[in-house]
Amino acid sequence: MRANETVLRDLLQGERRYVVPLYQRTYSWKRDQLSQLWSDITELLDSDSDDGHFLGSIVIAPSPNGTASGIQSWLVVDGQQRITTLSVLLCALRDYCHDSFPQLERKIDVHYLKNEFSQSPERYTLLPTQADRQAWIALLEKSPTAGGEDAIGNAYRFFRGRLEHLLTTDGEPSESAVQKIEQLVVSRLSFVLIAAQVGDNVYRIFESLNNTGLKLTQADLLRNYIFMRLPTIAQRVYEQQWLPIQTQLNNQQLVDLIWLDLVLKKKRATQHSLYREQQKYLDLLGSEEEVEEWVAGLHRMALIFKRILVPESESDPKIREALDRLHRWRATVVYPITLRTLLSYEEGDLDSQEVSDILRVVESYLVRQMVVGVGRAGNNVMLSDLVASLDGETPSVKTVTRILTRQRGRFPTDDAVRSAMLEQPFYWRGKEWQKHFVLRCLEEGIGRTEKLDFAASDLTIEHVLPQTLTKEWRQVLESDLDEDTSIEELHERVVHTIGNLTLSAYNGKLSNKSFEDKKQILAESGLSMNLRIAREPRWGVSEIHQRSEELADLAVKIWPGPDDSIPLEPQSPKLAAVRQVLSEIPSGRWTNYLAVAQVAGTHRRTVSKWLVEYPLPNRHRVLRSDGSIPATLSLGIESPVEQIQLLEAEGVGFGVNGRAGKKFHFGLTDLARIVEGGSGSSL
Repeated sequence: MRANETVLRDLLQGERRYVVPLYQRTYSWKRDQLSQLWSDITELLDSDSDDGHFLGSIVIAPSPNGTASGIQSWLVVDGQQRITTLSVLLCALRDYCHDSFPQLERKIDVHYLKNEFSQSPERYTLLPTQADRQAWIALLEKSPTAGGEDAIGNAYRFFRGRLEHLLTTDGEPSESAVQKIEQLVVSRLSFVLIAAQVGDNVYRIFESLNNTGLKLTQADLLRNYIFMRLPTIAQRVYEQQWLPIQTQLNNQQLVDLIWLDLVLKKKRATQHSLYREQQKYLDLLGSEEEVEEWVAGLHRMALIFKRILVPESESDPKIREALDRLHRWRATVVYPITLRTLLSYEEGDLDSQEVSDILRVVESYLVRQMVVGVGRAGNNVMLSDLVASLDGETPSVKTVTRILTRQRGRFPTDDAVRSAMLEQPFYWRGKEWQKHFVLRCLEEGIGRTEKLDFAASDLTIEHVLPQTLTKEWRQVLESDLDEDTSIEELHERVVHTIGNLTLSAYNGKLSNKSFEDKKQILAESGLSMNLRIAREPRWGVSEIHQRSEELADLAVKIWPGPDDSIPLEPQSPKLAAVRQVLSEIPSGRWTNYLAVAQVAGTHRRTVSKWLVEYPLPNRHRVLRSDGSIPATLSLGIESPVEQIQLLEAEGVGFGVNGRAGKKFHFGLTDLARIVEGGSGSSL
């Protein structure tokens, strides 16, 4: 075998093709893996360094089947998930360039995606396994069915949405910004390319790569290097410092600790470059004693990190409560500032109340983002940069608030929180445990002296106005109707807002019961919020709205907001959010104005206006709630007939009444699930 480091440009350019063999699994990357890759790419975009990002190995072998045109053909023995994902990203970038940058569109197409002068199937640089080929070729050839609900279509829509959000947040896209992403993808993402020789048993190679043992972690590599640097004192350092670290932390936590050590040194590194960055630092240490001192410092840091991971091990009650709240939020992005704050506490520069207050600001930053629904991509970079922005200064509430407020308007104001809690679908915000966290904190914030054991209560989120309307509930909403709104639209507008949600251990009993029946159950609850609902004579739009206002007033008290004295940079995050949501509508589906508006956190009329004014992606897939074509057509669509033809070509069926079929509808729930599915936080 031959092995050498390469980048995507060198892998894809030239007359060659890569075929994924039958024994490989189908393409299977989901939103978590895609989000991690996108996070790594945006970190490189924000970095001032020219360093690349190592993505692992790709193993190829000569294909036994030659090509008529002489194109060099290779089997992808290992690494097909990575090469397929990056090819899908290039395809999404190519299509993003279609209207504004046709020359760059053609460059991507002929340099990385196709062998221009060959015929199918040799025409395609990458040929996935048979189950994925139809979806992949549909993307390459810009078929109306491209970007469907299969795994490759899901990845394509993910990247289209992220590109729309990244490149158009602050106005029209610039060609230089698009070129920067293209160059980053093809020249700064590197691999070790391992090429087998003619005659090698390709299946045995694949089998041995995927079924023998565990791969070395970045921590394993670093440990081996450290003790190579300690020829005379290795035994002592291992027993006194390294072994206690390994006892305290599991493998992933140890990798996280090594990353945190770099962050506190103001060095940016991804999960894949930790060893290389730490090696650079250790190479500056001349003696064994200096290396030992570094390991001892890592040991001290590990003891503090363990308290972050296991809050009940913290002895101070104020700090323990603050750590527990962040632990329940499950955001690893808070580790750097939390560790930095606790280090200052250990050094005597902060008292326990100051630590608690600082951590509450960080918690507020995350909670407010979740409530408002602003994009959380890049939070790992921002909260890591928060430590660097301290510039050696001891953390304080004032300093941390000021730094987070300057993060391009990502720290939502009180008005933004109130507006979101009144109008947006809180039920589709964030992860399940984060919604539960917010409702629990609001319950605790009401101030009852009676304490409830939330951990043992098995509480779940309950809709008071049910998600499925019954005859009794339809009658309740009829009195709230206006001329321009149907019962279904009114229901959709309020059912998922926070004013209609509560916590209950009797979700099954409550179900779709009438409000009178629900009141009897809620009146026996140990939760103040349920007793407050049970006092209402009816439960309609005005009551839900009133409770949303009350909870919003409480939320802005519990979670402190940004520093109002710092001016925000002008931007259009709502339009960017609409672009992202529209990019997520699969081929062969249609959605409605209100669903887009609620998921993007804006108003239905605003979405209608923007669809006419801006060349937004997939705008032809947005119809009235009954499936009929809007009276006002989008730019580029000349007639209702043309819009129907576009949708029918993509697979949407229409009835004789000219309305799109309900079975093709991609509603609020579908959009919210798919958009929120890619917003998890990670290191």
